Amino acid sequence: MYGIVLEGGGARGAYQIGAYKALAEEGIEVRGVAGTSVGALNGAIIAQGNFEKAYELWHDISYSKVIKANDDEIERLKKGRWRREDIFLVTQLLKGIIEEGGLDITPLKNLLKEVIDENKIRNSGKDFAIVTVSLSDFKPMELYIEDIPYGKLVDYLMASAYLPVFKREKIDGKSYLDGGVYNNLPADLLIKKGYKDLIIIRTGSFGIVKKIDFKGLNTLVISPKEDLGGILDFDKNVVRYNLKLGYFDGLKALKGLKGDKYYIEPKGEKEYFIRYLMNLEERRIENLKDIFRVNKEIPAKRALFEVIIPKLCSLLDLKVDADYDEIFLTLLENLAEIYEIERFRVYTYEKLISAVREKINCDKEAVEEDKEEIEEIIESVIKKIDVLSIFTKNEVIKEVGKVIFS
Repeated sequence: MYGIVLEGGGARGAYQIGAYKALAEEGIEVRGVAGTSVGALNGAIIAQGNFEKAYELWHDISYSKVIKANDDEIERLKKGRWRREDIFLVTQLLKGIIEEGGLDITPLKNLLKEVIDENKIRNSGKDFAIVTVSLSDFKPMELYIEDIPYGKLVDYLMASAYLPVFKREKIDGKSYLDGGVYNNLPADLLIKKGYKDLIIIRTGSFGIVKKIDFKGLNTLVISPKEDLGGILDFDKNVVRYNLKLGYFDGLKALKGLKGDKYYIEPKGEKEYFIRYLMNLEERRIENLKDIFRVNKEIPAKRALFEVIIPKLCSLLDLKVDADYDEIFLTLLENLAEIYEIERFRVYTYEKLISAVREKINCDKEAVEEDKEEIEEIIESVIKKIDVLSIFTKNEVIKEVGKVIFS
């Protein structure tokens, strides 16, 4: 009986739906959903069993579907392409926000009325919970679906997502505020219902996160390692990127994929990487000695493990006691990123090495005539490796890659 917990985060909520896509494809059945703010909105659509609609909604999102605004005008202002009339536009916009008490999110409410089927949620057999804060009563409200008056679900979903910059509507004469100011990650609401298996999807957004004792629970956390953008950044490109990132981060968490930025199936073989290094031909190690300016008198294998690998750790910003798996993977990912190899796919080590090798072979031919300049760069890098620019570090990493993988 899996429960899913969805953190608040505004436009970052696209990441959650991407992650849920991975859960759905892997056949994870969810019996309970708890969310705050955008997590509550996403959670409602998941609870009613309409994930495809949620994905479509986020894929095609725009500013005008969330706030009362003109998409073209917002995009122009974001890009700094201001014309004389834009000054007037911004002035009127700010004036309107002040007079109306905040951004008008009527479009979002209308969208939810179209998408949310309250009866489906109530009859789904799933537990569903949200968090909001009553400004009128000065108290937080943690509500299960059975606590919400019939016909008021959309109103309370909106109440959970009322950021301070939004214009708020009252529910039965009372004002509400975004639940993130009290409990932005309401795992406790499912724990109280007896859930032992929890999947928590973070967004890295601001908000209060309660300390919870997860001892005795089976908890899987899906969380971004990079900034998902602003909570009001509904730019299509940003949102679609976050959908994709959430999906692959979901696969990583479920399948135990390796990698920091890439998604790599773990090696089943023990000591694969140490054997890879041990099997490097002596001529390759001699080339590495040249790159790292290692004394030629030191025997090859000793130079590799006692001098070259510690220098490589420094180059890759790793601790000197990093294990060989970490060193190998970090080098491989750095090379993949430098050569702009497609990130969003699941690789085996062999496939990623092959992709890197192909790029290296092309690069070797292209830079042959720049060999002298590259050697000068390497010389300066090795002398003072702690103050490298990204460019010079990348050049050395590329040279190391050519020796090890070409």
